Amino acid sequence: MNGIEKGCWEKEMNKLLVTLILLVCPGLVLADGSLSFAPPASDYSVVFLGNLFGVVDGILSGTGSQIMGSMFAVFNAAVLALGGCVIMYTLIVSTMNTAHEGQMLGQKWSSIWIPIRCVLGLALLIPKTSGYCLMQIFVMWIVVQGVGAADKVWDAALSYLNRGGVIIQAQQINPTASLTENSSTSGLAGIATGAVNMLAGQVCMLGLQRQLENTRQNLLDAQSKKSGACYSAEQGGSMQKFCTTVVPDFLSTVNAVAVQNAAPTNPSWSVSMPNFDSSSPYSFLNGICGSISWNNISSLNSAFGSKQFSAKPTAGNNVKVGNNTLTPGEIAATQLSRGIAVQQMYMDLTSVARAMVSNDPQLSATMNTNTTPYSDVAMQQFGVPYKENGTVCTSYNSNTASKDKCVIWGPVQGSSVGGVLFNGAEIINAINDYNGIMMPTVNLARLISQSSDENKSTEFINKATTQGWIMAGAYFFNLVQIQGTSSLENAGQVDSKTGLDASSFDPTAMASPFVVGSDGKSISCGPGNVQDKDFTALCSWLGENSDGLQKIQQVQALITSTSPPKKPSLSSNMTAVGSTPSSTVYGYINNALMMQTPGQPGVQPLTFANSINFAINTDLYRLQRQNFSCGEVKPFFSICLGQILGNIFYNIILVTIYNLFLDIFGQIINQVVLAFLMIPLQGMANIFQQGVKILAEPGVNPIVALANMGNYYINFAGNLWMMLLNMAISSAIIPVFGIFIFAMMSLAMPLVIAWVGVMVSVGFTTAYYIPLLPYVIFTFGALGWLIAVIEAMVAAPIVALGVIHPEGHDAFGKGEAAIMILLNVFLRPSMMIIGYITAIALSYVGVWILNAGYDQAVSFMQQQHTDNSVLVEGLLGSSPSSSGSGIGGVSYTDWAGIYAFFFSILTYTTLYLTIIQKSFTLITYLPDKVLRWIGGTPEGIGAEAAQWGEEVKGKTQEAGKETQTAQGQIDKTLGGYGVKGVTMAKGLLGKGGGGGGVSAEGNATPSSPEGEGDGGGKDKKSKPQGSDMPIAK
Repeated sequence: MNGIEKGCWEKEMNKLLVTLILLVCPGLVLADGSLSFAPPASDYSVVFLGNLFGVVDGILSGTGSQIMGSMFAVFNAAVLALGGCVIMYTLIVSTMNTAHEGQMLGQKWSSIWIPIRCVLGLALLIPKTSGYCLMQIFVMWIVVQGVGAADKVWDAALSYLNRGGVIIQAQQINPTASLTENSSTSGLAGIATGAVNMLAGQVCMLGLQRQLENTRQNLLDAQSKKSGACYSAEQGGSMQKFCTTVVPDFLSTVNAVAVQNAAPTNPSWSVSMPNFDSSSPYSFLNGICGSISWNNISSLNSAFGSKQFSAKPTAGNNVKVGNNTLTPGEIAATQLSRGIAVQQMYMDLTSVARAMVSNDPQLSATMNTNTTPYSDVAMQQFGVPYKENGTVCTSYNSNTASKDKCVIWGPVQGSSVGGVLFNGAEIINAINDYNGIMMPTVNLARLISQSSDENKSTEFINKATTQGWIMAGAYFFNLVQIQGTSSLENAGQVDSKTGLDASSFDPTAMASPFVVGSDGKSISCGPGNVQDKDFTALCSWLGENSDGLQKIQQVQALITSTSPPKKPSLSSNMTAVGSTPSSTVYGYINNALMMQTPGQPGVQPLTFANSINFAINTDLYRLQRQNFSCGEVKPFFSICLGQILGNIFYNIILVTIYNLFLDIFGQIINQVVLAFLMIPLQGMANIFQQGVKILAEPGVNPIVALANMGNYYINFAGNLWMMLLNMAISSAIIPVFGIFIFAMMSLAMPLVIAWVGVMVSVGFTTAYYIPLLPYVIFTFGALGWLIAVIEAMVAAPIVALGVIHPEGHDAFGKGEAAIMILLNVFLRPSMMIIGYITAIALSYVGVWILNAGYDQAVSFMQQQHTDNSVLVEGLLGSSPSSSGSGIGGVSYTDWAGIYAFFFSILTYTTLYLTIIQKSFTLITYLPDKVLRWIGGTPEGIGAEAAQWGEEVKGKTQEAGKETQTAQGQIDKTLGGYGVKGVTMAKGLLGKGGGGGGVSAEGNATPSSPEGEGDGGGKDKKSKPQGSDMPIAK
């Protein structure tokens, strides 16, 4: 081995030794603050780990029981003994392989890794005084670091909320209308003005950069041939600097955050486009493409301008702004929010500017010459706005009908069919991104102005931060309280007094150094028309001739097609730019500002529960004449006596009298029956409609909505017995008609009781289980994490034994699989927090998705009536002929239409409930599934933990069923007392009413000749069917 090889070998061994020491002594790794996610001392999960494992050398401390350490001391000794056996096996086999194959350890085993793994594995198995081996100590360090990482993720979420943020924010509704209706430059229009100048300035910068690059390359090519301006350039002169300096990226020189950081206390800032450092030979071009200006956030609220708030944040110095106490990090984020928002909008528009310049055949050297350009400045057209019916949208104002608004994007009318370069939403999206980043600051300013009491929410945030990630599930309703109805209520709020309206861009500035002589042909160079700027060098670089001016004019032509240039203006009436001018910067901006984005789908009020109509078939059953057989009798001669008697008594007497009775009284009976059926059905419909109204209330948290609906259902079901008692008493005390009224009401009671049972079942689940669902799933997930930690600690010495094993992975042996499992244990708490916060947002989004399409999906159940008749009208006034056919040939009429009403609401509620439940499974789904992306095996502990929550739900439903059963007993008892009351009233009426007796039997048995009703004198049994109406004598 020569000296060089020996030196390399020593270096590798030193690296390996350091790695070994760090593995054996994880405390040394912990000493490096940059690698540490050490949790705070107040973290509850660390306390719970201490309860389980007691003292773990240098990692866990406390007064907990050491029973685990005592057991592990024996367990680790047993594993260490097995490790000795594996070492002995390795020595014997490796010796035989060496002797047989003539190579160190044989050809299959690594002569480097196996000795290292044997030594390392045995070292990791050595138990310490606490009973834990070094491998277990290392595993526990990984676990604690995972706790610290989760705490930081939880703290980041709470910090964002503390400085005015919300978990979910609806998209702004109709930003185009806000742009065109609000001519003031202090709000959205001011932001749009800044965006217009920003995009035009970016195209200007990129166009100049391309022309300078092309010109410089041509000059360098000429220099190689000993000609041109670079070849004859004066040493140290402007041209010589241009030739020897690569043209920099103009767009990357603009950084709003850096400018604001350089002077954080300024009332406003401005960054020129471009913004080269003063040492750059291109610095003289600063401002040739305009500037971007913005104000300090003190323009939003005077509290942001206080001396304490505007000072540079320092550790430990929290600042109280209104009723919110902000940490130094939160103060810094709030102070920089507007600069960050400006930079985000700038970055969004950068891609648009690059696409425009790359699409210009005059500026792009790589353009395909076989394709015919759309115009001189656009190979592919930018596009124009279209209406939803596919016609070109030529104008827009605040009174434009919904069907005539500009909602899609397509090619210019009359042009060849083909694609377009943009989708028309780029400008609006950039403006929305600005407002999205500014939302927490704008919201905080609003809270300060309203002087609302936010102390409790601040206290919750401080407490939640102190307790750590494992208590996050307990603070669900605190998070809901901070969220409030902000998801919709404040969707329209925008940053105001931004100062972006002071941004500027002048398309003529870039051509101003080229001075055209009096003859209209000669060109000379001058300083230009921008105050305190000298752009003479630009003219010299591009060429002091008509070619140089033409290069600038090509850039100008891409920006605007009008002379003098006319910027797009926001007005109440905007007209689209068509033809080739639409594929210029100003033409595109004008058209893009007319585009109507969808806003937030799913927040409009639902109509399905109000628009389903009802029509009950009220046709009466009429007796039909029958043909009787002869029934021949032969006393002296043959006669069809049976046929004669049948025709007389049935066809002539019974059919005639019955049908005549129906003709006279049928409609009256129908209306009375329908009236009594309508009362309970209308009541149930109102209850279900109110439940849907609660669920669909805009901006409310879905779990809160379900709890309110469940509370409403339970209260109704609980109060139903009082309603039934009132109905029974009222019907019993009404003379004569009371019996008839009670009988009519009894017809509808089974249906009412059945739907009340549904209400109780749904109500108990939504009122008592769903509000606890986030806490239940998160708590069980935390328990699953503790189980995984216990498994990891038990498996740790086995993993070390796997490292000793000579087979398997070069570096880790049989312990290779432990890497992914240990990574899951480390990341599980953090992924639970991410899943928890994301689940809250997903519950909103899921409900919005449901609401956006449910009206359309359930419309096939709705009747096609011209009027929107309500339930009462449908039951009392509709006839079978008025019921129309449903969508797609499905027709729900008569009772099917009534049941469709209830089941559409029940289906909506079930879907709503399922969405919420599935959303919060993210808490356990992410930790189980994420590591699949890098080859890890899906875990099952999270899914099992989520299933434990279903057991809690089952117990809640059992309680609901028991309550429902008890309620049913009350209803039955009340019904029995009602029947007794009717019987008593009937007896009293029968005794004192003379000839007005009423038969209580189901058949039409006449009352006694003395005028005493059957019900008043004797106890007669009714027929079981009892279907005929009582007849008064």
